Amino acid sequence: MNEKQMERLCQVVGPKYGLKLTHQGMVITSVDGTATHFDASQYMPDQFIDFLTKIIGTKMKADLWDWQ
Repeated sequence: MNEKQMERLCQVVGPKYGLKLTHQGMVITSVDGTATHFDASQYMPDQFIDFLTKIIGTKMKADLWDWQ
């Protein structure tokens, strides 16, 4: 990942797929308001996208099981 890709993820891609990402440089500091410290500079873009899809999948599962 580089900073340009990180900025695009946080401004465009994250919200498009239902994630609110905040960051400082290359470190993700929150996901949907939950604080975290995830250094994306250690990952290739495809690896980081795979990580984000796991977050989306987990949210979908929670929505399914919480739905009445």
